[in-house]
Amino acid sequence: MKFLDSNILIYAVDETQPDKYERACDIVEAAIRGNGFVISAQVLNEFASVMYRRFKKSDEEVKELLSIAGTIKTVPVMPEWTQLAIDIKAQYGLQFYDSLLLAAAQVNNCLEFWSEDLNDGQTYCGIKVVNPFKSETHPTLQAT
Repeated sequence: MKFLDSNILIYAVDETQPDKYERACDIVEAAIRGNGFVISAQVLNEFASVMYRRFKKSDEEVKELLSIAGTIKTVPVMPEWTQLAIDIKAQYGLQFYDSLLLAAAQVNNCLEFWSEDLNDGQTYCGIKVVNPFKSETHPTLQAT
């Protein structure tokens, strides 16, 4: 399984960076088809917040975007993950909300965490960070 961070969803809306927009759209399309991708409710909440704050989307626009993003396999955030997130935060010195996303990825047996926000190639609690915007093509995406 591959866990998607909210920045992937955000770039799939942000046409000001065409290369990232195109790559993000490909990833989101693959995730909607299944292909071993997962997000958490936290990712949807972060995405909605950015749509309001940065892109000034209306309520109806945000609802429409969430209805599309919500077709990606989505897991709820469970209370016990908060304790795990605190442990991950302490071990790796990460921000709490990044740690909570990694906790969701770990509990859902993800091997990769796709994001540009963490260090590409670094492993946290057995999960490898993949920045899909760093290389021309990513073999995992090609296989989907």
